[in-house]
Amino acid sequence: MATTVGTCPYNGQQAANTSSTPTLKTVNEIPGPKRVSFLQRRHDVKNYFNYLLELNETYGDIVKEEFAFSSKPVVHVFSPEYAEKVFRTDGNQPHIVPLQETTKNYRTMRGMNPGLGNLNGDEWYRLRSATSQILMKPQGMEKYVPFVEQVAHHLIDHIRYNQNSDNEVDMRKIAGRWSLESAGLIVFERRLGALNDNVEWADYLTGLNHEIFKLSADLKFALPIFRFLPTGKWRKLVELEDKFYAEAHVLMKRAISDIRNNKIKISQQMLVGELASQRTLTEEDVKIIMLSLFSDGLSTTAPMLIYNLYNLAKHPDIQDEIRKEVNSVSKNGEELVSAKRNKLPMLKASIKETFRLYPIGTEISRIPQKSVTLGEYVIDPFTPIDINTNILTRSAKLFTNPNEYQPSRWLRGGEKGDSAHPYALLPFGIGPRMCAGRRFAEQDLQIVLSRLIQNYKISYNYDGISQIYETLLLPNGNCHFKFEQI
Repeated sequence: MATTVGTCPYNGQQAANTSSTPTLKTVNEIPGPKRVSFLQRRHDVKNYFNYLLELNETYGDIVKEEFAFSSKPVVHVFSPEYAEKVFRTDGNQPHIVPLQETTKNYRTMRGMNPGLGNLNGDEWYRLRSATSQILMKPQGMEKYVPFVEQVAHHLIDHIRYNQNSDNEVDMRKIAGRWSLESAGLIVFERRLGALNDNVEWADYLTGLNHEIFKLSADLKFALPIFRFLPTGKWRKLVELEDKFYAEAHVLMKRAISDIRNNKIKISQQMLVGELASQRTLTEEDVKIIMLSLFSDGLSTTAPMLIYNLYNLAKHPDIQDEIRKEVNSVSKNGEELVSAKRNKLPMLKASIKETFRLYPIGTEISRIPQKSVTLGEYVIDPFTPIDINTNILTRSAKLFTNPNEYQPSRWLRGGEKGDSAHPYALLPFGIGPRMCAGRRFAEQDLQIVLSRLIQNYKISYNYDGISQIYETLLLPNGNCHFKFEQI
């Protein structure tokens, strides 16, 4: 057999090799910590993202993590090249670990559909195919612009009304109210009063949702006894979920009733009407899709608004540039339809940079249905893989000055912008399992930030905002911002 001398693809050293295929290693040979007990994992749940960084720094770009009471390890991936290989095995029905196991268990216990984020296979594909026709087309978002604008202008007034003597407001509360009002108008086609008459109810509902996510994080790292016996934390979670869904079900029934009783003309029908018109969807399907969009929107858009405001407040020069952009296309309040928003490059770049610095999640999961080769390792089918995107977004290997806020990196011709690896920043996921509410979230953020910057000079005068793990990566620190009217 002929022998050649070349560079080993794994360690860069000169090595003799033959024309035969190199021997690949198994999952069991992937480096990683010793089998981890749940008690060890839960010691610092709130800083889970730091633990992931430690795994990457200690063991490299592919790490195996084994757990007590679990027959399969989880493979952590910290490389965009490996991430790309995993995603390319997706097919049209990618399988994932449930986004929230506790929510899936709760809904199953209550006889509910687990929802898009907790389903796999044909049932997921049926629901996703129907919703994609409505939710994932950019041109379909235009009709929602007047409603998003309406809520944004109401938020401007709400901030003015709630300012203290230093012109400050607590955006942790107010962002939650805005998110609730915006989600309600889009999902339930009605104003909920979260920014005026129903403030206490809004704070109650967003508070329930927050507590659900906190408890879900605790249970994720707890002994899995709750799967078999109703522990105290599980009973508390069920109580919170019951209260949240009781409120949401009232809103859903009203929205569906309005459609049935022709209280909303066909020409004026939005999301509910479009979902109801899909022949492949039952009424229960429509309800669970509405519920998923509503609860997911509450959990993600409010913290992303806070992170964006924080970055802009700390960088008044970027804020000024965006203000000039917005005034150039909407000085007299013209609606920010997509054609106008496409003329706001710095706004879009700043939002993208905030997604990079403050990702809302720690991973995108996959359960490949066939083997996938990552470097020198073959990952067996059905092995859970976590692509830990929150580590990628601050990697010095992928971004120059990774801890600095530099929106210009995303502008055409900007530093590292056009050359950034396409799998290094995936705030909404990728492929068939991309976030169903992506178009709503992007439009919401672009419009509300434009209007706030157009009307206020925004500043922040405290120690800073970091992140804390509570199922999602949520704001940690003082969230009081100063809004000075322009």
